[in-house]
Amino acid sequence: MSQHYQVLARKYRPHTFSEMVGQTHTVKTLINALDADSLHHAFLFTGTRGVGKTTIARIFAKSINCEAGVSSKPCGKCPTCIEIDKGQSVDLIELDAASHTGVDNMRDILENAQYMPTKNRYKIYLIDEVHMLSKSSFNALLKTLEEPPEHIKFLLATTDPQKLPVTVLSRCLQFTLQKLTHEEILGQLKFIMEAEKLKYEELALSQIADFGYGSMRDALSLLDQSIAYGNGSVMVKDIKAMLGLVHHDDIVTLATHLFNQDAEAVINFIKDLSHKGEDLTHALKDLTSLFHQISIAQIINNKQTPAEIKILATQISNQDLQLFYHMALNGTKDMALAPSEQIGFEMTLLRMLAFHSKTEILTEKKTPKLALKPKTKTKPKAEKIKEKPLEYTSKISLNINSQQDWEDLSKSLKFTGAVKMLIKNTVFDNATDELLTLTLDDQFTSLLTDQIQLNIQNMLQNHFKKITLNIILGKPKIQTLAQKETQAKNEKTAKIQKEFLNNEGVQKLQKTFNAKVDINSIKEIENV
Repeated sequence: MSQHYQVLARKYRPHTFSEMVGQTHTVKTLINALDADSLHHAFLFTGTRGVGKTTIARIFAKSINCEAGVSSKPCGKCPTCIEIDKGQSVDLIELDAASHTGVDNMRDILENAQYMPTKNRYKIYLIDEVHMLSKSSFNALLKTLEEPPEHIKFLLATTDPQKLPVTVLSRCLQFTLQKLTHEEILGQLKFIMEAEKLKYEELALSQIADFGYGSMRDALSLLDQSIAYGNGSVMVKDIKAMLGLVHHDDIVTLATHLFNQDAEAVINFIKDLSHKGEDLTHALKDLTSLFHQISIAQIINNKQTPAEIKILATQISNQDLQLFYHMALNGTKDMALAPSEQIGFEMTLLRMLAFHSKTEILTEKKTPKLALKPKTKTKPKAEKIKEKPLEYTSKISLNINSQQDWEDLSKSLKFTGAVKMLIKNTVFDNATDELLTLTLDDQFTSLLTDQIQLNIQNMLQNHFKKITLNIILGKPKIQTLAQKETQAKNEKTAKIQKEFLNNEGVQKLQKTFNAKVDINSIKEIENV
């Protein structure tokens, strides 16, 4: 490697707006303003570290001082552009507010503002971390911002705009730079690795992008470290070793134990991870991320979803998964308070097991309690449940011919949780001895998972002859039970509100105190 090695964050720093990654809204606004030569005197760029605040400011400085003229596409070849790129321009004064907090520093700087630029079109003050200035310094800056000379442009950057005086904010055009997405960071990392002609595994770059937490600079710094660690390559095993990460396969295995409600396997697996010196805090975050992927797989049928994720999506109900996700988030916060990292991790997963809905997971071992044992029947294999639902024998035939019949039946079967919500938003379509067809309001598509549908079918088969459930999506032509209940509740509330407003005592109080009643605050008091 060259002795004049330049870190990737500096080597691949954008020099034009077209090279910028992300921040489309800010870049578009600045491009339009430059091309129209309609420039404000002060710009404020806010956002977290490493998202491009200073970079955009420097590109903007080149754009307005380029010898080819004011344009959104600076030539990059003229002496002015080259000097700005190298940080050698005498008319681009870059200040670190953290080290120039005093009012004397600011006054000395601003006294020179009245003088014309040495050689360029504008004299530009680029003040980084401007929120670090003292109150007196802000007051000194404010006067210049109020009545700036025509040859002065202020470019302010900060990670904490809340600390800026309102008087300063009101005199600047403010641009809020967003955190970069995982895809944006990953795309840039791949581009750099290919430009450097270095070997890499995409999953390794994806992990680096995750650890960038929306900051391109942080991700590139980590990439530098990874290249050095891997001696010119970036591989998953090296990232895992360098960052103390738990392998993705281990996280999948842990989730499988959790979904199977195997507490002993969960505890033993955590102990093994701890003995290996793995970072359990990151392991819990990875588990949370896995829950997110599984939840999406339950709702969206994406061909690109890995097979392992699709399998896990069939092993847990959507409502349990949502509960696990929130427990994992809270567990991450509580890790620092636990006696040890291992104990905090174990207690979080044990909490998930304690609240696991045993009735929602349909496996060979967990058949519904109300099911009548068939006279002759072989146990279906667990993996075949989806293709061939459990069969039951009963002397009763399903006999429903209307929406009212279906509502009465669904109430009598006492469905719970997400199943109950789905049922309430369906309407009866048609039924035969072996097939029941329902229409689900398509705004509740997320509820229609294979597992929930199977739960309903099995509940019906507990009481009736073998029947297949078919739920289609659409816009119901009649009211669902949920819509009827909502309407009834609204009508009841309206009646209560009307009675309250017509009450003689209430009207007298309104008249006496010239008061108004917030009608939305009038509600029925339940369980009194």
